[in-house]
Amino acid sequence: MLDLAVVVPARRSSSRIAEKCLLPFGNEASLIEWKLSQLVKVIEPSRIYLSSEDEEFLDLAKRFGVSRHHRAMYLSLDHIAPFNEVIAGIVREIPHEHIAWATVVCPLMSPQEYHEAFSAYRAQVFDGARDSLLGVVPAKDYYWSRAGALNYEATRNHTISQNLPEWFKVTNSLYMAPRAQILEREYFLGPDPLLHPLSKMASVDIDEIEDYEIASALYSLYCEKKLHDFTPPWEHDEEDPIAFGSLAS
Repeated sequence: MLDLAVVVPARRSSSRIAEKCLLPFGNEASLIEWKLSQLVKVIEPSRIYLSSEDEEFLDLAKRFGVSRHHRAMYLSLDHIAPFNEVIAGIVREIPHEHIAWATVVCPLMSPQEYHEAFSAYRAQVFDGARDSLLGVVPAKDYYWSRAGALNYEATRNHTISQNLPEWFKVTNSLYMAPRAQILEREYFLGPDPLLHPLSKMASVDIDEIEDYEIASALYSLYCEKKLHDFTPPWEHDEEDPIAFGSLAS
């Protein structure tokens, strides 16, 4: 069966917003606690690993009963360790066969969407031909580089947005892959990932303070749609399509 763990990375330093992970969100005191409150509705708390170098951050794991991963300081300081070393350094110490990387800075990805993504991973990666999963949203937008238009002709042959080529935006909310592959490639995606579609709300990524303000404004819509009120199938005595395997010792 699928032996899955969810890594929730959270570090103290942040180059654009000071102590970003401690910003309040929703009905929780911090983005960390908000993300944990979402994930414990979907997967056993012991399979969730809050990864940080900071003891104050790690103490937040206690309330939710999630596992703690004490990250080396070298893997937490801004731009000191290359990102491939950060990924491999954390994943190497997570004793499960499959890893989901779920960031706290995408607070509007709902528990239902996590459950659907885990189920898709089970069907198309664990039991299928894909090698990883990437959370995306379709990008029907016009893109330019300094060299000119990238995905359309900026001429009399202008393409209407509905007919733009099929491009996807990486949401930064969820990455999933087998642990062995992550360690081999030092990255959380393989060459043939499943592009798993998510909602536009899930794609809101808090990088600048304006992103936080947008996410906070959208929280009322999140509540209106009752996106936090997810009940897992096993609480309805229904068959769980994910079927997690035994926890590693």
